[in-house]
Amino acid sequence: MIKETAYKINAKDNLRAFYFTVVLSVIICSTAYGMQFSDEFNTPVNLLNNNTSQWSVLGNDVMDSRAVDISINAGLLTVVPESFSQNAWFEDQYGPLVYQQVTGNFAVAISLRVSQVNDIDLPPALGFNAGGFVIRDPIGTHNGDENWVMYNMGGQGQNGVSYAREMKKTVNSISNLYLTEQIGLEEYLLACRIDDSFYFYYWADAISAWRQETYYNEFDVDGRTTTTWRNSGSVTPEIIEPAMNQAMPMYFEHAAMPSTIQLGIMGHTWNNSNSGIRADFDFIRFASDAPQTENDCTSEFLNIDQASDLIFADNFESLKNKTTNGKEYSNKN
Repeated sequence: MIKETAYKINAKDNLRAFYFTVVLSVIICSTAYGMQFSDEFNTPVNLLNNNTSQWSVLGNDVMDSRAVDISINAGLLTVVPESFSQNAWFEDQYGPLVYQQVTGNFAVAISLRVSQVNDIDLPPALGFNAGGFVIRDPIGTHNGDENWVMYNMGGQGQNGVSYAREMKKTVNSISNLYLTEQIGLEEYLLACRIDDSFYFYYWADAISAWRQETYYNEFDVDGRTTTTWRNSGSVTPEIIEPAMNQAMPMYFEHAAMPSTIQLGIMGHTWNNSNSGIRADFDFIRFASDAPQTENDCTSEFLNIDQASDLIFADNFESLKNKTTNGKEYSNKN
């Protein structure tokens, strides 16, 4: 929406005054692109009861939110899914989703922690208990017609890949997923759309920069031999498995995704224990200008780590060498 503001301009050249007004309008319009959807989660609200926020909750109008808590309080948006089997996003299955309708290209970053419900210093149990983005075609009915992409992190657990980030693409309810080891319970994640292409990045502390999600095959990543696990490549021909000791950047092509999508954040549980899972979001921030090329995806978020925005950053240092269920988890170095 273009906002016009009147200023007294002492200029005889009316063309110059007109040009000033046009430029000012363009600046306000482009800035409003990001401001319209961004949220620092400073206004407390219960999104499951008397929701007055800019967010919608999938299924809440028919008592199918699949969550025991979706609320904004103390500067966080918290999602706690109900603990039942397959309350998560895979093929036609689905879990909680808090979303806004977004049209066209976008770049968006979140600050996220995924933990157990009652102990934020411990990771959720393994079994695809995670939190992050779901970007979805709104017309899906969970009946062979689901089209979406997802980027999350949490307690996953496949072939030794335990606490991990996950990229997932679903085409007509067929899901391909990719798991890569995640160090730490807190992270900045970034999702970017350029037309039919979807790119995903996480903030790599070792290089103090965004790192695109990459398919690793026994590849050294910051001193750790890393291998990405996938369930199938049936709907992701754009992703090529690298040779041994090699790596290949990943992205999704999804031509079935419409221009206007549900851009959502979520916490979900596929197979959980009594410890439960919660996803806490410190903020969601959109780039002020819609990206036009892949190089634009991260350009407005290059200093995201300098604001000390990671939630509970001080407490996070105490996570080093904590254990749960006999499994050791290290803090992010």
